[in-house]
Amino acid sequence: MRPVMAAILALALVPTDAAQAAPQYRAHMTGEQLVRDMLAAPDGGLNSMRRERAMGYIEGVMDAAAGQRWCPRGNAVPHELDYVVAEEMHSLPPAQLKGDAATLVLAVLAKLYPCGARR
Repeated sequence: MRPVMAAILALALVPTDAAQAAPQYRAHMTGEQLVRDMLAAPDGGLNSMRRERAMGYIEGVMDAAAGQRWCPRGNAVPHELDYVVAEEMHSLPPAQLKGDAATLVLAVLAKLYPCGARR
């Protein structure tokens, strides 16, 4: 019975075409969503909650990539940086805003605070 179990286990570990196909990555938030949520008129309700979520998203991306993809290098980072990022993203072409918000946030931050350059 052991050879049969070994054969079953070996077959279970052989990747199938479905298992080999990498699942398509779906962005948690698109640039379009982030800009919409950050720049919506304040209403104290849903818009405010969405803005807080978007700000948390931007700040998470900022924290994860600080010193690697963008470098404030001890310079004061304005407390309005979340809005600056959203405004910069808002000027991008609509097709580009359909992409992953994290990638777009990092591009803006790298433009504003490039690594390797003295500010």
